[in-house]
Amino acid sequence: MDAGIVFWLVMGAVVIASVMAGNHTQAKKIALIESFIEKGQPIPPGLLEGRKLYDWRGFMVGGIVLLAAGIAMLIFFTALVTWQVTDMQQRFLPSIAAFPLCIGAACLLIARRLKRNE
Repeated sequence: MDAGIVFWLVMGAVVIASVMAGNHTQAKKIALIESFIEKGQPIPPGLLEGRKLYDWRGFMVGGIVLLAAGIAMLIFFTALVTWQVTDMQQRFLPSIAAFPLCIGAACLLIARRLKRNE
């Protein structure tokens, strides 16, 4: 089977699973609210509120994890290059660590901004 077909099948399965999980969660929430109404109990206010889209704590955790992964990649690839590569033109490998480092720094900046606006 072609790799492209497998990729799109997996992507389609992920999308379908996420939609089904969202619908299942919403149905359970509605069933819980209906059971509170049937029993005559007060509905907790947190149950009626919408989901908070962005929480600064998640960005903070993600940023710290990505920074740690970037530092670990930088150390690993630097050690790998110094042992294995003798050609100076092939010493680009440690620069791969710039991606998680930059994304982690961006997550920390977003967390800082969201915390300030809270």
